[in-house]
Amino acid sequence: MTTASLISQVCAISLTVSLFVAIYVILRSRGLRVVLSASLFVAFLVATQLSVKIVESKPFNWRYPGLLTTLHFSCVVVAVSVYWTWRGEPRKIFPWSIPLLRWVKTVVPVAISQPISVVFNNKAMVYAGAGVCAVIGTLSPVCTAVISSCCGRRLTVLSWGGVIIAFFGALVISWGEVSSVGEAKHKSRIIEGLIYAFASLSGRCAKIVILDYMMAPLAYARGLDAEEEPLSVIHVLGLTYPWGAVLSLAYALTWGGESPQKAWEQLTPELCGYIALSCSFALALNFLGTFALHDLGASAQQIVGKLNTICLASISVAFLGEHLPVMVVLGSALVLGGVAIFERGQHETGEDSDSDSDFEESLEPIKP
Repeated sequence: MTTASLISQVCAISLTVSLFVAIYVILRSRGLRVVLSASLFVAFLVATQLSVKIVESKPFNWRYPGLLTTLHFSCVVVAVSVYWTWRGEPRKIFPWSIPLLRWVKTVVPVAISQPISVVFNNKAMVYAGAGVCAVIGTLSPVCTAVISSCCGRRLTVLSWGGVIIAFFGALVISWGEVSSVGEAKHKSRIIEGLIYAFASLSGRCAKIVILDYMMAPLAYARGLDAEEEPLSVIHVLGLTYPWGAVLSLAYALTWGGESPQKAWEQLTPELCGYIALSCSFALALNFLGTFALHDLGASAQQIVGKLNTICLASISVAFLGEHLPVMVVLGSALVLGGVAIFERGQHETGEDSDSDSDFEESLEPIKP
């Protein structure tokens, strides 16, 4: 190991530790449980993305993102089904546990956006790399706030200024990444990866806003039915993830062109171990992410999640041998600057998350 690589690894580790310290500083007023939940959310987000990268890259090259996503979602479905069966309320995972109209306008969009956000992110990591995908992911707090604003929340002029700056930074990232590749073949792969990354971003932000609305409908008073009862975290997971798994499998077998038989033939004991590891990481991530959403609200959850961006990018450069061009670094600075301006604008509104509540309420459904 050279001195330069050792220094890079030390810097990456130091930066990662500092990010978790930042989480504590930001959320310490909410209590230790929220700090721990948010920290684990970021940690498992990094672990899940890196485990997927390992599975889909050399030497395994198990590039079946639709089938892998189906496995991840299915683990959540099994866990939630066991929970509700143990509680004696297995009906909570079925559509008729809530009114039909509410199911159509919430569960159906989430089910569609889930495979879009996860499958496309997995494909983007293969084509564009984990670091670049993480940098593009810095747009998620801004994108989430824009969608939530369209659904009922208001943004200040300063917040919209942050949106514009962050969007410009994303364009710089895309241009810098494409310009850094000389061969046309590789360039087309990068362009395809960027398209998948931005599609994943859109699906993820739409999903987050709808999930937040399901658990805290009073936070979206404009244009939405504010009389609906909030749902518990486990109830929301039980309603949405079975359909997400079904649509992910449908994508894999149709548009994705993935063959279960070929995927099975490529399996080795070592690869199965990494797939199982990614499933365990994804299971914890889906639960922790939804609990963080319940505790912090849509925008705040995505703001905390953006700390994963810097962490994953630094690890990718230091340990995975990825390279971030100068223009990508510049674009990242613009995106983070836009996010900072946006957060300042949100702070001026004086709004707190409407989804804050006790941990017990996030587990226990509201009884009629």
